[in-house]
Amino acid sequence: MKHYEARLDNIFAKGSLWKHRTFRTVLDPYSSEYDKTTMEQKVSYLRKVVASGEELEQLVSDYKMRYIEQNRKDIANATDLAFLKITEYLLNKTS
Repeated sequence: MKHYEARLDNIFAKGSLWKHRTFRTVLDPYSSEYDKTTMEQKVSYLRKVVASGEELEQLVSDYKMRYIEQNRKDIANATDLAFLKITEYLLNKTS
């Protein structure tokens, strides 16, 4: 299986290097990358990943493992907050 960044490159940039290939713009609310996209863009990126047939659970698991292996558990652990923020955004948007 390809590394998760290569899979994102295929989804978003047809195999070229995608500018948000680390996916911290979606999954790490503490990163500077996160502030470079709106909440709507984050949701759009997640939708495109799912629509591509990529298993989101596997992608997120691979993302977390990458940062755990780099001794950056703080980045891996930030995904819970990221998904809470996205969920709150979507719930507020529809109410």
